[in-house]
Amino acid sequence: MQMRFKLFGTEIYISFLFSAVITAMLAFDRTGYVLPLLFAVAMHEAGHLTAMWVTGCAPKRIKLVPAAVEISTGIGCEKHAVTVALCGPAVNIILFFTLWFNYAAFGNEMSLWCALINLIIGVFNLLPVTGLDGGTVLECLLIRKTHFMRARLVMRIINLGFAAAAAALGVTLAFMGRFNLSFFIFALYLTVMSLIKI
Repeated sequence: MQMRFKLFGTEIYISFLFSAVITAMLAFDRTGYVLPLLFAVAMHEAGHLTAMWVTGCAPKRIKLVPAAVEISTGIGCEKHAVTVALCGPAVNIILFFTLWFNYAAFGNEMSLWCALINLIIGVFNLLPVTGLDGGTVLECLLIRKTHFMRARLVMRIINLGFAAAAAALGVTLAFMGRFNLSFFIFALYLTVMSLIKI
C-alpha cells in the first residue's frame, strides 16, 4: 500500500516499504535514539525544501523510499543547486549548536545525544561524494570551472577514493576485532553510485 497526496502543489509519494521501515525502526528501537535520528533527518530535508521554495524552485514531486528522499524540480533550478544542497546540513549544524547550548545550560543528556546526531548527519552529508550534499556542491562547482565530462570523471575518482578508504578502514577495524559493517556498506554504496550515477 502506498500513499499519494498533494501539498502546496507538490505531489508527495510515500512508498509502503518506506512506511514499513520507519515503523519497524520505531517498534524495535531499544536505544531511544531512532526518534531523534528521524527528527534530524526530517529537519535536514526540511532545510532543502525551504531553500527550494524560497529560491522559487518548489519541488514538483517528493518521493519517500527506503534510504532516500527523491526530489524532482523544474527546469532552471540548477543555478540554485548549491544553495539548496547546503541548506540541509546548515539546519543540522544550527540544531547542533542549539541543542549543545541547551545541554551546557541545563545538563540534559538527551540534548547532548540529539546535538551529536545532528552534527554527524550534517557533517556526513558534506562529504564530497555523489549522492550527498557535498558531492552536489562539488560537482556544480566543477561543472562551472571545467568541461562536464571532466567534472564527472573527477567525481568518479573522488567517489572511488572514498570507497577504498572506507573499505580499508573497515578491514583494519575487523583485524583489530572491532568489525563495523557500516564502512563496507558505505564503500559499496559509493562504488555503485560511481557506476550508475556518473
